[in-house]
Amino acid sequence: MTLARQLLAGIFAAFIALLIGIEAIYVWSARSHLEEQLDAHANETATSLALSLGARTSALDASLVNIMVNPVFDRGYFESIQVLSPGGERIFGRTLESHDIEAPRWFISLVPLQGPRGEALITAGWKQLGKVVVQVHPGYAYVQLYDTALATLIWLGVLFALALLAVRHYLAGILKPLQEIEQTALAISNRNFISIAVEPRTRELQRVTAAMNSLSSKIRAAITQESERAERLRKEAFEDTLTGRLNRRGFEQSVAAMLETSGEIHSGALALFFVTGLEDVNRVFGLSSGNEILKHLAGALAAPGSQGPAIVGRWQGPTLAVFVPNIEAQAALAWADGLCRDFSTRLRAEGMAENLVLSSGVTHFSEDTVALALLARSAEGALADAVKKGGAVLAPPHSGARSTGTDLKSEIESAIAANRITLLGQKVISLADRKVLQLELLSSLSDGDANAIPAGTFVPIASQHGMLAALDKKVVAHALEALERIGSLPWTVSVNVSMQSICNPGFRTALKDLLLKKKQVARRLVFELTGYAASHMPDLSKAFSSELHTMGVRLALDNFDLDRNSMAIAHELLPAYIKLAPAFTQQIAVRDDLRFIVEAMVRILQPLEIPLIAQGVEDASTIDILAGLGLTAYQGYAGGRPEPLPRA
Repeated sequence: MTLARQLLAGIFAAFIALLIGIEAIYVWSARSHLEEQLDAHANETATSLALSLGARTSALDASLVNIMVNPVFDRGYFESIQVLSPGGERIFGRTLESHDIEAPRWFISLVPLQGPRGEALITAGWKQLGKVVVQVHPGYAYVQLYDTALATLIWLGVLFALALLAVRHYLAGILKPLQEIEQTALAISNRNFISIAVEPRTRELQRVTAAMNSLSSKIRAAITQESERAERLRKEAFEDTLTGRLNRRGFEQSVAAMLETSGEIHSGALALFFVTGLEDVNRVFGLSSGNEILKHLAGALAAPGSQGPAIVGRWQGPTLAVFVPNIEAQAALAWADGLCRDFSTRLRAEGMAENLVLSSGVTHFSEDTVALALLARSAEGALADAVKKGGAVLAPPHSGARSTGTDLKSEIESAIAANRITLLGQKVISLADRKVLQLELLSSLSDGDANAIPAGTFVPIASQHGMLAALDKKVVAHALEALERIGSLPWTVSVNVSMQSICNPGFRTALKDLLLKKKQVARRLVFELTGYAASHMPDLSKAFSSELHTMGVRLALDNFDLDRNSMAIAHELLPAYIKLAPAFTQQIAVRDDLRFIVEAMVRILQPLEIPLIAQGVEDASTIDILAGLGLTAYQGYAGGRPEPLPRA
């Protein structure tokens, strides 16, 4: 019950007690007054009759008494009127035949009211003729007392109701800041450090408000300070000061992290752009002119276009690099060639020498896991040819390219349809006590001959042909069944979900049905979405997170990259945890700058209560470094390879 309702309940109870007290006092006072009136009425009637009878006769006659008593009895509210002789014998008497009282019985029993008795002697001169005894009936008094009590109760009730409404309105004004304080407290508990805007008039609430605002502002300031420090360190380590884009190290780091993103990248192109004749510009027009050309080129490469989101960085000297995910080879070549021609034409229009041209070497991969080093060698070879020929040149497919993609596509479709899916589990180990913190479920497919299809092979093809939603749905169903069947699994179990799946409304509807059918075990699930998907589709990611939250299921970020948007995504989504991309974890032992950035991330995430987990930990010596940096847990071969789930 809210404080306002508790106060109103207390005031209401006090009003009821006051109402009952006032009513009781009033009724008892009216009862005493009516009893006095009845007593006076009884004595006055007895005296009046006695005087009238004594004045009319010297001896009491029953017929005369009847004539004089009946009119008095009929117009009054009497229980009985008796005329007695001096010896006490009854000469005449009249008694009320019906004793019904027009008032509720409970009221009569609650408020006893006695009909008083009046007596008077009948005398003629000095002679005593008899006595008149009058017993008043209390019925009329009860009716009058009940009507008065009821009217008083109604008026008091109306007045008290109006008073309660006034008190409620008054309390609402006083306690309104409490609602703001409550909402702010809930927001802080949900890791949203806002401030209270309403200024309470009550001194105690003012102090509470000031304390909460101070706490919230200090935490916000600490997070902002650490975020700025981490961003500064990231820029120093990974950005090129001239172009404002990634340097060679940052470019390789980001592309490597993207290539490790399961389910999001099924193909892509690496393009190297080289400005021929830039040395002449630097010599003739100065170094600043050459730098401006590189800045403009970097801006043109990063501009959004038909090629989709791209990673842009400075490769070396006048060479810039672009990685474009999920693009066909001919589309990548057409984009690079068009950009070379447009930029060269622009240079001509600005009066630059004819020998100042832009060339590009493009390499493409599809349906295979490929290393950046292999792509770089292929792109550099194509760039050398492009410098000689002009425009853009596409390198031949690398030797690892798969030629049986169509056949494998059929195998994958058949495996998903036939439910030939096996779940493997990899442990996430706590760095604090080296105990199993949770389990990540990985999927494996098998062909018709029960031969395993490696994830690195089937995931890119499934992504390219839009089969990930069907695969993710089957994996989630298997995971829920495993949680019901296997009691030895850790409490928290995570499952990867692809960007392709959450973009599919049918998948999200089916996922909701699956989770609602198995609520008891579904709350143990955590869905891991890649940092790439979250950063490129923030609105959809937040909507998906909100849908999961309503069902008691959490969302986490996987393969988290240290780009300029990463911390903003973490602040908006507030995931259950964040898994650092293996490309960063594997270099943390030899890179001071990387350790500084990760340590700053830990300090940013701690007030938000977001654990940071290292992925791809293969060397046991790295574990102590991760623990020293403040990470929560680690996952990788150092903690165990993926294994089939235990039997029930």
